[in-house]
Amino acid sequence: MNKFPKTPMLAKDSRIRANDGLAFLEKELEKVDSKLLEPLDATLWPRDMPVKTGGGFIENIAAIAVEYASTGGAEGDGNLMFDNANDIPVMQANFDKTIWRVFNWAEYWTLSYIQKEKFKKLARNAEDILTKGIHKHFDQFCDTNVYKGFTKVGTTGLLNNANITRADAANNAANTSSAWEDKSADEILADVNDILSKVWAANEMAEDALPNHILIPVEQFGSIVTRKVGTTGDKSILTYILENNITTQQGKKLVISPCKYCKGIGTNSADRMVAYINKAEMVEFEMTAPLHRWETERVNLSYKTPFVAQISEVKFKYPTTVRYVDGI
Repeated sequence: MNKFPKTPMLAKDSRIRANDGLAFLEKELEKVDSKLLEPLDATLWPRDMPVKTGGGFIENIAAIAVEYASTGGAEGDGNLMFDNANDIPVMQANFDKTIWRVFNWAEYWTLSYIQKEKFKKLARNAEDILTKGIHKHFDQFCDTNVYKGFTKVGTTGLLNNANITRADAANNAANTSSAWEDKSADEILADVNDILSKVWAANEMAEDALPNHILIPVEQFGSIVTRKVGTTGDKSILTYILENNITTQQGKKLVISPCKYCKGIGTNSADRMVAYINKAEMVEFEMTAPLHRWETERVNLSYKTPFVAQISEVKFKYPTTVRYVDGI
């Protein structure tokens, strides 16, 4: 069998250089998308938690609570006056102080002079990219603080506070399942109205104590959006619930939102539903020192720019206005 002669080394080198030239040409013809592809993520705490800003760097946050009591009795019938009565009931006020902790947060980016010059050739601003990364990381920090708290410092969030009343979802009479995927629209509505009514009743049916916000796992939210009710099947279970819940019937608006942190955060890793009043008067956290940039240092031919902030743990001003239901 005849064999092809070996390619001379010179010819081989020429071919390599030719290929390199083609690669260079392809590089020259390359179109680079001007939009930087950033990670896909979401921080939803601004939707679900009021925040109060300002105050500067402090040691802690305190609030004074008052409880009223009268020698005339809770019903006030002891205040009834009769002829020759000389015993007038006395109003008393008991005060209690609650303290919430605050936490400092800090992060910096560093960039050498050479790196900064290289980025100029890419028509991108390295400082802007790194600064945006710090802002996104701080948002994630706030997200964790709002929903779960931090095990490292022993705090909890909106979804897992031990002082909040918790109950298990009622079983489906047909198959003893409490999961919403096994329940009808009316059974799911009953679960929602049960948690709303119990929060309301626990607060003497005060006008401002009717929950206006419910958080549920993403999967359960998708289920009640997809599944239909009615003979014509033109209405989702979510719409049915929003039209027929206690809050709506009292002339207020109920919001039901998906929350990724609700999945598995309940007792024994159960999925959790949370009902609460999304108002600063009831629950909030404080950003006493919003994230801001401090003075840039120049060290060893590099820029070093720190960012600092201070926030508080979640402040449950009225814990009875929040309630958990597990196993939905």
